[in-house]
Amino acid sequence: MPGGCWICNPLCGRCRPTPYKSATCPDCGTVNLFEKARIVAGGPLLCKKCKRDLTADVTPKVVKCNYSGKLCAYPCGTSKSPKHEHGDQHCELNTPPSAEWLAAHPKVVEKLLGGNAS
Repeated sequence: MPGGCWICNPLCGRCRPTPYKSATCPDCGTVNLFEKARIVAGGPLLCKKCKRDLTADVTPKVVKCNYSGKLCAYPCGTSKSPKHEHGDQHCELNTPPSAEWLAAHPKVVEKLLGGNAS
């Protein structure tokens, strides 16, 4: 497996979205781990010690995935890979943005999709 991973690090995120994201609180220095389900749910992500809101530090930005051609709210490293020579591919791990996010960010959607809303 030249160039590949030997052991999967669950916080890596190169080939698949990470099940957890971490953030160090800038106020108290506590390391916090958040599960994907909590991050995608859209609620506040608070420091377990001082209760500072870490949502902006933990929530990934919505991107247009180069692998699938779709918007993804919880992308992995494959989203940044060069465009596949066979066109857009099916991604079982794609996390579409919520309807609320899409409605609140029409200009971002237009910019990412370039007029090809899907």
